[in-house]
This record gives sequence, structure tokens and C-alpha cells, in this order.
Amino acid sequence: QLEVPLSYGPPPGGSRTTALFWGILDIKYDVERPVLERVKVLETGDGRTSKFSGDGAPILQRFREKYQLEEDMDFHMYRVLSADKKLTHDAFERSGYEHLTPKQVCMPRKYHTSLAGRIVEGLGVSGDDLVVLKLCNRARAAGVLVTPARELDEVLRDVLMPPRDFERWSEERVRHMRSGAPVDFGCGGSTFEEQRRHWWSNESPVFLAERCCHSLPTVVEGRSFDGTLRVGFALRPRQDQANKPWEQFEAIKPDDFEVDWLGGYLEAPE
Repeated sequence: QLEVPLSYGPPPGGSRTTALFWGILDIKYDVERPVLERVKVLETGDGRTSKFSGDGAPILQRFREKYQLEEDMDFHMYRVLSADKKLTHDAFERSGYEHLTPKQVCMPRKYHTSLAGRIVEGLGVSGDDLVVLKLCNRARAAGVLVTPARELDEVLRDVLMPPRDFERWSEERVRHMRSGAPVDFGCGGSTFEEQRRHWWSNESPVFLAERCCHSLPTVVEGRSFDGTLRVGFALRPRQDQANKPWEQFEAIKPDDFEVDWLGGYLEAPE
């Protein structure tokens, strides 16, 4: 995968377009669903901290060649919003685009015997229906867990109730790390163990549970998988507003900006 370094100097042979924000959308798309349920935006993200697989490299290159990011205090809140899954969902809802997001409930990050039941009821799931658990302020799939509704209570108990003797638990893991390989962080190769540590160390008082959304199956090398479409975009001032100083804007309105789509690619499994 490629990191996303940004160069702020002028490119050779010309100037670049000013971008006020550049980011990504992670999307599930299924043409077999009803029209208003075909597109689901799973995540938004800041392009500066996102990663791109090899197929996504042209998006990064296109941005670096054609745009220059302007750091403006007025847009810092929008970067905060794009990095917080709860704030993002609320913004979609307030704007009338709730149908573009998965069904979601927000719960206190504290275990209770009734917690799983409240989530199941809120999402309208049961049995083998899949529930996606997320931390509000983590990126790159950190803390993301997918579980059938029937196993939800067990998973919640695991991730919301750290060991009572946490110091002893930590000492045992440190001993294991010292005696193991340099890249062994005491997770024993378990993805769940790694995700559980994200939950135990998270500072947010709440977490999210969503209905699992799917894309139309895609076949790669003879295997079918549920792909996620990653789309890059740049937000820039409208052409007739490009040279207008920000202090002359009475209020920032959507009509003052245009969106340039930088391309998209299907994220395939490793």
C-alpha cells in the first residue's frame, strides 16, 4: 500500500488548482437492491491520512499533480467530522441523506446484559444477520468487528470488559513479547486479540453498531468476494469564487464549492 505524502510547492511547468479538502469515500454498491438502497457510504476519510492499494495509486498521483491543498482554519472542523464515524453519520442524517448510510445505533462503551438486545432491536436484526461494531474515532479498520447477531452479547462482553487484574494480564503479555519475535506484539496472530486491544484502549465514551452492508459479488481469479469501492475527491471553490478572500464570505454555503472526482477502485482482499 502507498502512503499519502503531499507536496505543497508549485509543480514543474505550472500551477495547481486550490483544494480546500481532499478525501475518500468507502462505498458498498449493489444494483440488485431497490434504488434508494443500492449505495451505502461506509466511511469518509481525510486523503492526507488515507492509504491506497496499487490500483488506487493513480488517485494519489492525480491529486498531487493537479491540486494544492490550502490549509484554512474554517475547514478544520470538516476534517474532524470526516474522521469521526458518529459525526459523519449525523451529518448525513441532518442533510437528508440518511438512506446513503448503513442503519446505525450509538451506545455507551460500557457492558450491560441488556446491551446486545438493545442493539439487535435498534438495527432490526436477528440470528445470523451480521452486525458491524466500530469505534467512532479509529481508522483503517482498527477496532472493526463483524459478528452474527446471535453472538453479539459474547463479543460485547469480551471487548467492553477488560481483565479485572489488568496489570497481571499486561505483565504476562510483556513477558511473551520479550521471549518472542521482534514483530510479535503478544496477540498470538489473532486478529480479534488485536481488535480487542483497540477497544480496551479507546478513549471515546461511545461505540457504534451497524447493519452489515454488501456489494454485488465480484469475481477475482476465480474467487467471489464482497468488494468495497474507494472513491477519491477534491473540494474546491467554485470557479467564480476562486479568488475571493474568505473574510468576504458572510457564511460558508455548499453552493460556494465544487467537487472534483479523482477516480475510484475496488479494494480487493490481500
